[in-house]
Amino acid sequence: INMPQLKLPMTLKDKCLQECVNLYCGVLTRWISKLRQAEASNRAAYGIAKDIILAECRQIERSLSEFPYFVIEMMSPQLTRKFADMIINYKLKPTAFWEKESRRILCSAMFRSVLTPHVYEYNHEIMSCFYIQDLLVETLDSVPGLRTLHLRFRALKYCYPSALERMICQLKHLQVFICKLLCTDEVIEQLGLHCTHLKKASLCCSDVTNASVKHLLRLRKLEFLNLSETRIDKENYAFLLSELPQIKEIVFRGNEDDILDHVAEKNLHKISHVSGKVEDISKLAQRCRNITNLDICLFTLIEAPSGLAALTTLHTLRLARGDYATCNLKAVLTDIGHRLTDLFLEGIEHVNIRDIVTLCPSLSSLTLLSCTLSPLDLHTQLDPQLPHFRKLTSLHISGGRDDARIRDYIRHYVSLKTIRLKWNNIFTARFMLEVVRSGTLADLEDIEVHEDGPHAMTAEALELLIKHCSHLKSIKGSKTCYRIPRRFIEELKRRLLVQNFDLEIN
Repeated sequence: INMPQLKLPMTLKDKCLQECVNLYCGVLTRWISKLRQAEASNRAAYGIAKDIILAECRQIERSLSEFPYFVIEMMSPQLTRKFADMIINYKLKPTAFWEKESRRILCSAMFRSVLTPHVYEYNHEIMSCFYIQDLLVETLDSVPGLRTLHLRFRALKYCYPSALERMICQLKHLQVFICKLLCTDEVIEQLGLHCTHLKKASLCCSDVTNASVKHLLRLRKLEFLNLSETRIDKENYAFLLSELPQIKEIVFRGNEDDILDHVAEKNLHKISHVSGKVEDISKLAQRCRNITNLDICLFTLIEAPSGLAALTTLHTLRLARGDYATCNLKAVLTDIGHRLTDLFLEGIEHVNIRDIVTLCPSLSSLTLLSCTLSPLDLHTQLDPQLPHFRKLTSLHISGGRDDARIRDYIRHYVSLKTIRLKWNNIFTARFMLEVVRSGTLADLEDIEVHEDGPHAMTAEALELLIKHCSHLKSIKGSKTCYRIPRRFIEELKRRLLVQNFDLEIN
């Protein structure tokens, strides 16, 4: 019987970092406690507490500035994430109307106290809610070293609308800017003036107009530019694609299939990423011969996607909304399946997984979202020695409800490291016993399951999974499996903790 690996002892460096983070989080806990006590008292007490905390915030800033830069670099991601979560939990508590503005000022000050030029990323993970996004935008001037800004939510909840425009000019090292709905011509102007290292900009669904084109042209390092659902017209988008020297991406918008006729030939050979509403695959393959990543909707095509065979450099394919048989995807996979390393299908009817298994020997990642599967022929025998079963390391299946068919394939995978299953009931005790006997799935490191049917994961299956997969680091979604009692999960967590296994369950 295998078991999860034991946690390695923390290094002295990690212990020191953890102690520092805990120390600063302890200060924040004390601040919040003091503020809540003052709020329950009167305005005078609240005013005194506010002044004391604002002064201590400045002390914290000074203390952090005295750390060596490499220590701050290691500590900042964890510290900012924890401070953001704790501050928002406090900010969302009910308060008297006269405290709201003071609370906003205090929350910004407390968060600023741990922000340094060595905060490099605000990605989708830290943006867990509207309120954190507001807090981060309000304090962007305290993170001049930021390289990635992903505004995950489509609006600022309470932050002033002009805050992003005022703050973006501080981010001179920004390289990735993702902003839905929020972006304006004024923000783009500031990007053009101050963020000249920008490599990726996604401005989907924003009120950005042709007036922004001259400012976008200043961003000479732009490689990826998504202007879907903006008010920049086809002619100006084609002009940008022609003039930006490093551009690698075209996003086809509605009724713009002829945009290739308006883009300079010198830039078309640089295009490696294509997505959107493509109509003519053959024309695309003829004009853009170096495509490596393609993400298209099948229902917009005016012909079968057989033209994909001409894309000899393609390795990542994402297809959405169509019928496997009608679109003759078997012929497509016959032509290019051997080159693919990543296949993503969404909303495709009657997918033949047997074709994928036999025609895509080099896949490392396979995703099937809301797809229906064709039944296996009763006389079909799957060869577990096929390269596909040994090469694939990541599998994500959501919806479809073809549990038995999916189970027939999953039990053959030897090298899977990551598996995500949503609303598919696969991991029964019987299935796990088969897996244990055959020795497959033994390399699993991360598993996420959301199972709700009569064949959903059970406590017995979960135990077998843990004993079989010695590399397992994370099990997510177990609380959604209604056949696993909550008390069993809590007891299992305690046992793993006592035995010091390096495995997280949530």
